[in-house]
Amino acid sequence: MPSYATYPFGWSRKSLRRFLGLSALTLLVLLFLYEVRAILPPFLIAFFLAALLEPSIRHQEQHGHLFRSRTQIILAYYLFAAAVLVVLAIKVFPLASDQFTSISHNLSQYYASIQSSVNTFLVHHEKLLRYFGVKQTNLQSLLNDRSGPAQKAITAFLTGVRDIIQALLDKITWLIIIPVATFFIMRDYPKLRAKFIWFFPEPLQEQVDRISREVVDVFSAYLRGLVKICILLSICATLLFAALDVQYALFLGLLAGLFYAVPYIGNIITALSAAIVAFLSPHNVLGILQVHVNSFPFALIVGGSFGLLAGVIFDQLVYPRVVGGSVGLHPVLSLFALTAGATLFGIWGMLLATPVAASIQIVFSYFFPRLAQAPPYHLYEDISVKSAVTTHSLLPLGLIRTFKAAVTQMTGIWKSFRERRQGE
Repeated sequence: MPSYATYPFGWSRKSLRRFLGLSALTLLVLLFLYEVRAILPPFLIAFFLAALLEPSIRHQEQHGHLFRSRTQIILAYYLFAAAVLVVLAIKVFPLASDQFTSISHNLSQYYASIQSSVNTFLVHHEKLLRYFGVKQTNLQSLLNDRSGPAQKAITAFLTGVRDIIQALLDKITWLIIIPVATFFIMRDYPKLRAKFIWFFPEPLQEQVDRISREVVDVFSAYLRGLVKICILLSICATLLFAALDVQYALFLGLLAGLFYAVPYIGNIITALSAAIVAFLSPHNVLGILQVHVNSFPFALIVGGSFGLLAGVIFDQLVYPRVVGGSVGLHPVLSLFALTAGATLFGIWGMLLATPVAASIQIVFSYFFPRLAQAPPYHLYEDISVKSAVTTHSLLPLGLIRTFKAAVTQMTGIWKSFRERRQGE
């Protein structure tokens, strides 16, 4: 009997040894990575950043005229990023830090002022609030009795943001590892990508090449567009708060840009924060209108103005043009992806839900090509014809003829009137 038939799956002795050796090597590699898992995040972040910037670098290589090599393009990106960080460190971060420090020092005073105003409102409108099921006469009891899922979700979100910021501040060495590793990965990215594709069987290499390129392009376009939107919203929100003379306008503007990356919840938190700050301090709007402390209508105006800016102008007009077209995901699927991402992975799930869902859609479109194709046109024709027939069948035939005759007669009268006017 041949030697290859004496082993499982018809393998030869050489194939079986190769399989066992690769399996043992894979287990050793996974065990090693598990042991050094504490140092893996900066290298994974570096690879992720390199993949995101790859489409832009590739475009500059193909169509750029200022730089001749890939290394020069990467160095230009680094110089631009360094210049932006220097400007932010000199002009923006110190002022934002001072405003944040002022908020922290006055936090207890702000809470006491809010508590006093809310208690007064609850006492003065006790009868009206009872119709809505609110029987408490002070803020503390109201918060204790009304701590529902929304409050828990906001608390969990803020706790998650605080933990992320604290974790980043604790990883000072990452500030050195990530830029250096990103530079070398970006420089050799085409070679690394080619070696990765080379591990697949030759009949699948072309398909893997297309899928991986499209997935990387979707992630890159989405996150680059999202960064542009967040920066633009931060500038617009800062100008809006400054025009309304809201205290800590720069800090609130930066907060708006940062939280806009988290759909729905981020805008709500920024609007509430701006409304609370506007409620607690006097204002001189545009140097003309004087607003006193604890003005509830003005707080609503500030929160509503930001809601209009972020929820209508940016969400409905700017976001679809800058980000929406780069993903190609149906709004219902996008909403489902956001909900699923938040349920499974919290904040990071919400941030990456849309590009991950778009990547899954790309992979599925290769296995099921009809998902990426438009339905035959005759199906639309059948639907339109059926709907037209149904609409006409609802009206009596005599009424339709009378209406057509009236329209024809009115058109003739109008034409004769215009001819007489022109003759005069």
